[in-house]
Amino acid sequence: MKLFITNPIGQREYLNIAASTRQELANYVGSHWFTFHGNQYHVHQVVAAADSTNETTSGALIGGLIGLLGGPIGVLIGGTVGGVIGNTNDRSEIEKVNYFNRSTV
Repeated sequence: MKLFITNPIGQREYLNIAASTRQELANYVGSHWFTFHGNQYHVHQVVAAADSTNETTSGALIGGLIGLLGGPIGVLIGGTVGGVIGNTNDRSEIEKVNYFNRSTV
């Protein structure tokens, strides 16, 4: 999960901070207001977004490659297991993003 603010010219600027809620973010920066690149922001202006990686696809590919050692059945089993694990990671990431974005101070 990445945290970002939208600057005055409408561009996303990503924060190098990890927080699961806006209250945790406020505790980390020491206030509900903070300065970033010369501009003042409130923690309510911070938004979480999921990382752009797709764990389901990469998990299925890696599992399939490992499964090559077991032949065609190994590819199917490895790809399926890898895809399931990756999909679980994707869902977990989305839940974290939604939890942060619903949080208040």
